Amino acid sequence: MKKYFDLSKRRIHPAIFLLAVAFLAYGLFFWKRGFYWDEFPWAWIYFRLGPDVLTKTFSTSRPFWGMIYQLTLPVIGPNPWAWQLIAVFMRWITALLFWMVLRAMWPQHPRPALWASLLFLVYPGMGQHFISMMYSHFYIVLSCYLLSLYLTILAVRSEKYRLALWAASCLFAAVNLLTMEYFYFLEFARLFLIWQVLEGSVRVRLRKTALYFTPFLAIFLGVTFWRMFFFTFQNASYKYVLLDAIKADPVSGLWLLAGNVLLSFWRTVFEVWIYPFFTIGMTGLGPLTLILMLVLLYFVILLVGIFLFIQDPDQANDLDFARRASLIGLVFWGLSGGSVWIIGIVPQLNFSIDRFMLPFMLGASLLIACLIALIKNRRSQMIVLALLVGFAVSRQFRLEEVFRSDWATQQNLFWQMSWRMPALEKGSILISNDIPVTYYSDNSLTGPLNWIYSPPGEMNVVLYFASVRVGKKLPSLEPGQSHELYYVGPTFYGNTSNILIFNFEPPGCLRIIDPEVDGVNRLLPQSLRTITQYSHQDVIGFDREAVLPRQFYGDEPPHGWCFYFEQADLARQQGDWAQVVELANNAFALDDHPNDPAEYFVFIEAYAHQGEWQKAMELSRIAYKTSKYYVGPPLCKLWTRIGRQTVDTPEQKVTMESVQNKFECVP
Repeated sequence: MKKYFDLSKRRIHPAIFLLAVAFLAYGLFFWKRGFYWDEFPWAWIYFRLGPDVLTKTFSTSRPFWGMIYQLTLPVIGPNPWAWQLIAVFMRWITALLFWMVLRAMWPQHPRPALWASLLFLVYPGMGQHFISMMYSHFYIVLSCYLLSLYLTILAVRSEKYRLALWAASCLFAAVNLLTMEYFYFLEFARLFLIWQVLEGSVRVRLRKTALYFTPFLAIFLGVTFWRMFFFTFQNASYKYVLLDAIKADPVSGLWLLAGNVLLSFWRTVFEVWIYPFFTIGMTGLGPLTLILMLVLLYFVILLVGIFLFIQDPDQANDLDFARRASLIGLVFWGLSGGSVWIIGIVPQLNFSIDRFMLPFMLGASLLIACLIALIKNRRSQMIVLALLVGFAVSRQFRLEEVFRSDWATQQNLFWQMSWRMPALEKGSILISNDIPVTYYSDNSLTGPLNWIYSPPGEMNVVLYFASVRVGKKLPSLEPGQSHELYYVGPTFYGNTSNILIFNFEPPGCLRIIDPEVDGVNRLLPQSLRTITQYSHQDVIGFDREAVLPRQFYGDEPPHGWCFYFEQADLARQQGDWAQVVELANNAFALDDHPNDPAEYFVFIEAYAHQGEWQKAMELSRIAYKTSKYYVGPPLCKLWTRIGRQTVDTPEQKVTMESVQNKFECVP
């Protein structure tokens, strides 16, 4: 440990410091985060359908990248907390390798090299780090690229083990080029690194640079040839928008490119660092979380400042570093855009386009480090760097809180779904409102849905958000039509006679749509209200009990209002009115209450069927008070059904007359 800690000289090795900052930025509350976006489908496919199906899934996007998943998934398993830690570790590894590359390039400038790697570590533009399984594999590829650069520099500088270093460097370069496109054109940055490392006359440097780069150029051309002529899915996800624009009109196409380059430069180099300062108060966090974020902000600023202060003073000229490294920074940055601008993308700070910030991180961080190096006063340098890092970490904390909230929301969704829907008929099509989450889509939530409701090896259910799928994926909802969906690996086969519609808007409970009542329920989103007649509750089965995977959902949460509501609605579907009343007594005894007036309806109906008309009217009045305009029409529809299905008694007649008068129901 003496290598890393030398207390007598008050020094801490930069690797340890970078690891500490990485954990503060990304490791807090790692156990409260889970799988997001494409991760849930991938995990479900691998662990429930098999590795071969996952291979098929990646075959149309990044087949060699998919091979890495085949190595990591069986080792780490479907454990979100483990992947969250792996992501922190891999983010640290990439920053450490970047530092090693810069130290190898300019050994006389250790301080600016640390600045650049630290800025790269906390880069606030890429806000998807917490999608941990996916980005761990991004970082694996980026680490291969950085390690390849480092080995190349060592091979150029040293005669010892040169052949082995070249071979290893070529191998890691091939991994980068074969697996994904994000860092594809960064391969040509190697030319400029080799040129700067070499010494001698211009002619000698040119000759050696060409010689040393030749094997890497051969690899690049070989992989490019494969992508162009053999990989038939190269353009499956993105089209070459820029090339098409230039072909259509060269002048306007080049003008488009120039505008995208300038806007990208502003956003990736400057705006990303300014943004956290101006949004520090726009958090939407609770009081305790806000206090924790501010404490973290001040602590990180203090930590960075102290670390920079206690390091041995470096007498090297920082202006010399800025002059040498700024060119490499511009090269890194410019080449990063090749894979982004060609598809017509300009990076943004919002999800999900912020992922295109990823390739720009190297060049942007190095350029900011060069700007800091231009500051002559050492204390001012430390202050600027500490503030940038501190506010960047605070932004990552704010993003992390949204990820935690989304994970809790989807856990809540599936717990309530399991209480209300013990089983689903094979081929069921679930349609819902746009569930209030940022980092999930209906496509991604279909993964855990099938993990819960489909046996291993099968895909029996699918989820669609009504606002984005109905009319597109589901061109018609009329019953009796077969429906097929290729889910990038497995294929779903269903029928529009098996559609089940539900609404989930926390803190309200998950509620299965009632076709007879909800067609006039203005509290529902318009996208659901217009299709309520297509919901078929009979796809819900009672022959088995849904089991949620413990690694995602843990132990069953305490039974609150929504538990009793879901169980009551399930009993109502089975016509067990006595059970509904019993559940009502338990629910109303809680220190809890409905968050949607429609949650009273199941209990109103049960009390009426059990002849407890006074209680039914009392709950109706409570629901009606919420809003005459919104609650009145569906409440009247409910009472119309009650009048039709209950026994015609004097008390029933009196109650029905009271309902018509009190709630202005039209007979």
